[in-house]
Amino acid sequence: MNKAPKPPPPRKSPVVPVLILAVLIIAGAVAFKAFHSSPATPPPAPAPAAEVEHPPAQTRPAAAASEAASVRPEAAAAPPPRRYVPPVAPAPQIARVDAIQLMSTLTNLAGAGPITPGQAEQWKAALQQLVSQGPSSVPAIQQFLAQNLDASYAGVSGANALGYNSIRSAMLDALAQIGGPESTQAMLQVLQSSIYPTDVPALAKALDGQSPGQYSQAILDAVRQQLNLGAMDQLGGANVLPLFQALASQAANGASVSADLAQYAEKWPYYSSIALAAMPDGAGVPTLIQITQGAIPGSPAAAAQALAELAPQNPQALSTLMDMAKGGQLSDSILSQMAPYLGGRELELGPPQNAAAGGYLTFHMANGNQDFSAFDGGSTLTPQQITQRISIIDQLLQNVPPTDGAAVDALNEQRAGLAARQK
Repeated sequence: MNKAPKPPPPRKSPVVPVLILAVLIIAGAVAFKAFHSSPATPPPAPAPAAEVEHPPAQTRPAAAASEAASVRPEAAAAPPPRRYVPPVAPAPQIARVDAIQLMSTLTNLAGAGPITPGQAEQWKAALQQLVSQGPSSVPAIQQFLAQNLDASYAGVSGANALGYNSIRSAMLDALAQIGGPESTQAMLQVLQSSIYPTDVPALAKALDGQSPGQYSQAILDAVRQQLNLGAMDQLGGANVLPLFQALASQAANGASVSADLAQYAEKWPYYSSIALAAMPDGAGVPTLIQITQGAIPGSPAAAAQALAELAPQNPQALSTLMDMAKGGQLSDSILSQMAPYLGGRELELGPPQNAAAGGYLTFHMANGNQDFSAFDGGSTLTPQQITQRISIIDQLLQNVPPTDGAAVDALNEQRAGLAARQK
């Protein structure tokens, strides 16, 4: 019996796979869009520049750069470690104080009686800040100095801690420390207007320190102006010693001051004579001779003492004294006052320059308010110098009238002292 044929297997419809594929494509597209449209994560903020120091950039060849680009990130060389640089703290700023206020602090101390350590520290701090503020302080300092005011600390208890003997000397030193053109101009103006003799050497030292020799004429003009005021008694009786010291200093630097010293030989006889004797190369001897002989008003005794000091080294001074002794032009008093200077005594302006050495005498002359000193230099003479001085005294003794008893005794006393040093 014949079997009926089997029906063919049913055919699978292609619709289902197509739908599945479409769904997968759509899902992939949505995922791709979502991935590329999401915001990128922001890079980390760079470290502050003040805390790190980056290594210098290096230029790499193109080939090396291309090769580096193909290397996987995890295989790339790690960058060098960053070095921490601590931040530098700014310098502390000192608050500025008005110069007029500082000047008030400084000047208010004057006349306040004993000075306590606290007051001294406050005063010194104000002065230091005045100087540290530089040229801006100059107008206030100049304004004070132009008024010709001062306050002395001499004898005030506790004043030694200040380091200055007066407010004026402190202000002059402040100008010198500040320096610069503003300070120089202020010092020159004070030099022209000051009535304090002590200002001149202080200003001269400061100006010469800035420009040696440049202001010599200005210094001389100031000295002459003050001496003229002093001769008319318009300096309040101030001691003019600093002015003569300034003249002697200028003479040592080559200035011609003989005429100035001759002009004031009558008002300040010892100051003038000592300064003339100190002039280099015996330049003051002709003027001393004229004073001794009375041709120029002054003190013949003071001039003769200066000539006697110079006589062993200056033939003109020696011959003049011998001729005047022979002619009876030197009185008994003048000859007796000359004798110690033939024995080795030396005159000096002001107080002893080396008091610790001993052998000094100090003198004060009410006439002209003069202070000077004399050093007994006989002990420093060489045997040859001693012999020379004994010879000079012997010649004078031969020409001194026997009636000049004081002169004879004074000369013999010096001769005996010199002879004793020869043994």
